[in-house]
Amino acid sequence: MSTLTHKFLTLGITLLLFFQQGVAEAQSSPKVALTGGKILTVSGAPVVDGTILIENGIIQAVGGADMAVPYDAMEVDCSGMILAPGLVDAHNPAGLDIPNENLSVAPFVDVYDAIDPSRFFFENSLRNGISTVHVMQGNNCVVGGVSRIVHPIGLSPDEMTRLPGIALKMSVSPKGGYDRLRQRAELRGVFSEFDRWHENLAETRYEQEAENSDDLDSLPPAEAREKGKSMIREEDLDDRHRHLAYLDGGKLGAWIHCGAATDVAPAIAMIADRGWTGRAVLVLSGDAHLAAAEIAAAKVPVVLDSDLIHRERDAITGEVEETFIPEVMRQNRIRFALQAGRSNVMPENLLTYQAARLVRNGMSQEQALRTITLGAAEICGVAEQYGSIDKGKVANIVMWTGNPLEMTSWVQKVWIEGILAYDREMDARLQRLFPEMEEEESSDESKEMEETSEGASGEEAQGEEGSTEEGAGAKGSEETEEAAEPLKKDGKSEEKPAPSPAPETDSASKGGL
Repeated sequence: MSTLTHKFLTLGITLLLFFQQGVAEAQSSPKVALTGGKILTVSGAPVVDGTILIENGIIQAVGGADMAVPYDAMEVDCSGMILAPGLVDAHNPAGLDIPNENLSVAPFVDVYDAIDPSRFFFENSLRNGISTVHVMQGNNCVVGGVSRIVHPIGLSPDEMTRLPGIALKMSVSPKGGYDRLRQRAELRGVFSEFDRWHENLAETRYEQEAENSDDLDSLPPAEAREKGKSMIREEDLDDRHRHLAYLDGGKLGAWIHCGAATDVAPAIAMIADRGWTGRAVLVLSGDAHLAAAEIAAAKVPVVLDSDLIHRERDAITGEVEETFIPEVMRQNRIRFALQAGRSNVMPENLLTYQAARLVRNGMSQEQALRTITLGAAEICGVAEQYGSIDKGKVANIVMWTGNPLEMTSWVQKVWIEGILAYDREMDARLQRLFPEMEEEESSDESKEMEETSEGASGEEAQGEEGSTEEGAGAKGSEETEEAAEPLKKDGKSEEKPAPSPAPETDSASKGGL
């Protein structure tokens, strides 16, 4: 190989590697600027004709129209649209193959093993503007598994997961087939057994360390258990007790279902006794809102059921009384998040509809939108990353055609970590549902054009026929003889009046004139 050929080959390989590196960097760290839209930051005042700069999936800057856009950023024109943070679904088991396990006590499970990325729920979440989902087991349990925060896009639970190990689910209200006596006895038994196991493990660990160290003296069992808790290692935890140990050590939150007002007091007592204050959430349903005063005193946030109206019939008058539960929470200054309904045919399955119901009952639009974005993120403990459009937060942004709380608005685009994850114009399911809309419109237009041209040509042809009949004598004797000849062959008298012309010929003759 000649020296010149070798140099060209080396140069070619160098350039190839350079461009490959450049493409890889561009794909791994895209820079996007969303310009021209109205920005609903949720954490502050709206920005009209604003600009959002995104890099590496993180919001780098939020400003007005005068904010400079870097030369190397891909600019997306959002004029006439509204840019809002992605909605946060605070509690939903719909992404799992089944909401709960058959086992009543299963603290060793993780929703990671049951997340099905192919479920329609995740696709529909993007279509409805939800960019962050707290996947958690349902309420039909004594002690359930561990939840996690996911994005509704990805081919595997690993790709979807953003924050594992959020909270452990449990219920004070009886699961199916249980009464309250059995439910609470079994719930107490779970933590009593854990406490015994944890104390024995702590004592064992202290004794092991004392044997290998001259600085540690032998202690009575009670003192050894207390000092040995800090010596427990990750490898000392077994699968059955691992998540309970995380909960006891403050690594997990406690989400407790209360299906009735009578279940609230035991739940609050458990929170106080176990030291879960500040990381516990009550998942309410039924008439649990009747214990709003106790919840407010304990300063525990809540997640409300999708049915926001409680109906109760008066035993004396027979009249049905309706209570709008979010208003009860608001009056008692209790932080709350909303859940979407499970039905795909009812509007309650839309978080924006649930928030619009808050507006209808007196809450401001800003506060209602905050409830399903930043407020939900705060209750889930992920407000540092999600819930608002602020510098340093994850760039989960939704482009709306109008006010997100209006039923006439829809999601046009969704960016997940600064990458376009949904575009209504490319929605394959909508294209399958309405495959011939554009074709029908174009065919209707072409038919109208054809009918118009045919009508015009028909009028011209009929006009020529009418003028030919009226001016037959002027066009020559040959046409007159041809017109009269059939009458002679039929033997009909020439004086016999000719049949009246058809309406089409008459109208055409008039048109010709």
